[in-house]
Amino acid sequence: MPRWRFWEKADPPRSLEAPPPRRTATVGQAPPRPPQPQDRASGPPLDAAARERRRAQLERRRDAMLYDVEQGELALRPDNPWRERIALLGEAIATVEADRRALAAGQPAPTFPLPTTQIRGIRATSEEPAEVSFTIGSEDFRFQEETDWDQRGGAVVRGDLRQRSGDAARLVPANTPAELRDALAEHLAASVTVFATDLRDRALSGTPLPTTATLADLAQPCPACGGWKNWRGHCAACAQRDLRRRELDAEAERLVKEQAAEEEERHRWVDRLPIARRRLADAEAELAKLGT
Repeated sequence: MPRWRFWEKADPPRSLEAPPPRRTATVGQAPPRPPQPQDRASGPPLDAAARERRRAQLERRRDAMLYDVEQGELALRPDNPWRERIALLGEAIATVEADRRALAAGQPAPTFPLPTTQIRGIRATSEEPAEVSFTIGSEDFRFQEETDWDQRGGAVVRGDLRQRSGDAARLVPANTPAELRDALAEHLAASVTVFATDLRDRALSGTPLPTTATLADLAQPCPACGGWKNWRGHCAACAQRDLRRRELDAEAERLVKEQAAEEEERHRWVDRLPIARRRLADAEAELAKLGT
């Protein structure tokens, strides 16, 4: 027979649900609001140092915008510096164009032919150093090659010919006009060197040396400019004229580019004027607000 203990009460069954959370808020009090981002305008006021830094920054911005406004308004005036420089550049371009027309319309200068004096005793060697010699009238010309050496002691380039004897100025005929004597003497000095170099090159390549060369072949009249051509048909006066033509072309192109750059800069200041005015007004408004 089981023993029943009627004086002891059985424990109630435990609930499987979680107990409700404890209430910590006071009755009648609203829960705290989450933190909200503060507006910059409603933030704490700037201290004295920050205010001065901000003022200096705004003043620099105002000065920069004021300069832009002044330049833009100046560019709108009829008598602005850009138009003055453009006008000066236009005058320079007109001068260059006049020089180009004068160069193109230039007539051949008067020239003077030389006698067909035979060049005698033509001799050229290919050994190092190469030597060239010939006689024109009573003048004996002799040239000797100067060999260039590299740092390792080997010959790398055939050197230029150095004139050892002969005076080309004595080949100028006595009846040459006085105004042409110096120019003809200078040309003959260069043409004699060209003739000697050609003889040296012929000897190195095994080409036969000329046998019928004359003094007139060293100074052939140039129909284009009125100067003289050398032994190889090159005219120094025409070369100088071509060089002058290229210089004038380059100068005209440079002046036209500068003129276009000035006009472009003027337009740039005009285009920036509305933006500069708006930024200037903003900077002044911020300065006024900062002052209050």
